[in-house]
Amino acid sequence: MKPIKVCLHKKGAHMLERNEAGKWFLDGKEIEEQQAIDELAEAVQDLGYWCQVAKDVLPDEYFEMVQESYSYQV
Repeated sequence: MKPIKVCLHKKGAHMLERNEAGKWFLDGKEIEEQQAIDELAEAVQDLGYWCQVAKDVLPDEYFEMVQESYSYQV
């Protein structure tokens, strides 16, 4: 498997990694695949929330940049 490393940008869980053997690690501690999926899903939901906040407070042209970034991440 191809190794991956993702910064989750969330409280209590920062770095999610998968090594070449397919084992998952959260902040250096081995976790089950289902927990890794759950952590990723929660991080994506949080990102969606912050995009909505950005829409409410940013001028339209800045919000469009946020939307581009969100689309790229998801």
